[in-house]
Amino acid sequence: MLRTRSLSAPLPAALTAAAVLAGTAALLAGNAARGADRIDGWNIGTAAAQAPMPPHGGPGPVPPDQTIMVSGQGTVEAMPDQAMITVGFQITRPTANDAQDRASRAMTQILEQIAAVGVPRERIRTIEINLYPQRRPQSDDISGYQAVQRVTVTLDDLALVGRVLDASVAAGANLLEGATFTLRDPAAARSRALAAAMQDARSAANALASAAGLTPPRLVRIQEVGGSAPPRAAGIHAPNIAMTATPVAPGTLSVSEQVMAIYRF
Repeated sequence: MLRTRSLSAPLPAALTAAAVLAGTAALLAGNAARGADRIDGWNIGTAAAQAPMPPHGGPGPVPPDQTIMVSGQGTVEAMPDQAMITVGFQITRPTANDAQDRASRAMTQILEQIAAVGVPRERIRTIEINLYPQRRPQSDDISGYQAVQRVTVTLDDLALVGRVLDASVAAGANLLEGATFTLRDPAAARSRALAAAMQDARSAANALASAAGLTPPRLVRIQEVGGSAPPRAAGIHAPNIAMTATPVAPGTLSVSEQVMAIYRF
């Protein structure tokens, strides 16, 4: 009678290790053929390989602590080359027709005298023709009508400003809002102001870098914030004008611009 021997006894350690190594090698070979990077749920990639990369391999955003934002202000002076004068006439009469008629006749005389000084008709523009009822105090009863008419005269020859003022008053104008001096084309003055503002911003950035012991910064962004070229008004009023020639000194206009700049160290 034959006897059989049970195989449930533990295998020798050397044989067990060899079997494990062989099985692992087979799994690695199979996964490599499929391009997989996991074995039975275990991740075999490295942290460096899985770290996020900047898009297209380019540099990431500049850290905020490597930049500085500064502002620059630039102001230049420019000689005005254009003036605007507003003159008019107002009168109050018992009836609307009478008030309007007298105002119209007076303005006709004023316009003729302004044109006689040498101002082209196309440089004279009507800006107001109004008729206002006048009421008695503490009553709705109409006591009369006030007619108001005004025109604006634009002058490219500043030497005519005083003459236009005098001619208007001599013709009967009793409304005078003075002269406003401006620039016909402020582009050149704005360019000079922007250049001054940029230089101001660059000086501020260099001063900060020098104080911090850093290398001179490099400009990475610039933005125009805004500016102004306000007209200059000469306060001239009809009651103060004598019959002699009115002296007018236009002076200069201040043109300002502001920029914001970002520099990187």
